[in-house]
Amino acid sequence: MNTSFPGTANQVPSYSPRPGVRPVWLLIGPALTASLGAFLLTVTVGPESAAVQREMHLPASGIPWIFVAYLLPAALAVPIGALVGRRWPTTVALPAIALLVPGSLLTALAPGSGPLLLGRAVTGFGAGLAWGVTAVLVAQVGARRVWVAPLVAGAVVLALVLGAVAGVLLTRMLGWRWPFMLAVPFEVVALLATAVSGIIMLMQRASRPAQPPAAPLA
Repeated sequence: MNTSFPGTANQVPSYSPRPGVRPVWLLIGPALTASLGAFLLTVTVGPESAAVQREMHLPASGIPWIFVAYLLPAALAVPIGALVGRRWPTTVALPAIALLVPGSLLTALAPGSGPLLLGRAVTGFGAGLAWGVTAVLVAQVGARRVWVAPLVAGAVVLALVLGAVAGVLLTRMLGWRWPFMLAVPFEVVALLATAVSGIIMLMQRASRPAQPPAAPLA
């Protein structure tokens, strides 16, 4: 026979994850952003860089700077994304995606080498933040990281390959600017997914029952 204590008969226990364990769905936006960052890294491989060189009248020594302008800010941003994202993942993921959108547009619409390199640097910094916070979130999903980690890693590797392939095909058919333009809609989707997951997390925290006050001492 179950005994109900006064005031607890109608209470329904709410699901609460273990402390320090993040839900897997919180990874959707950051993982998509990390994959887009990998795509934008390799999209300038091959004929893409040659087309940029011709249109921007860059010397041959200027081609490596297209990658350096991306990789250097990304390398600096990865530890920032990991350290801050460990505590506030959505707070890091949203600015990361917000940087990818103007960075991609600036790269695609660059009238010269200066705006081009600036767009690459902005995009690289956003990608680095996304890589850092995604790695931390994968480590925080508990036992589910056994299958989450290979899934996220596979998505990033696939994006690296697709970036190189898309760079070749789209450059030959439409021009070197189009891969960056086509990345923008996916970046918007990642931004919306991250914002929605952040709102859900806030609502779950707000709906958690407050701790009952301690009984007064006699």
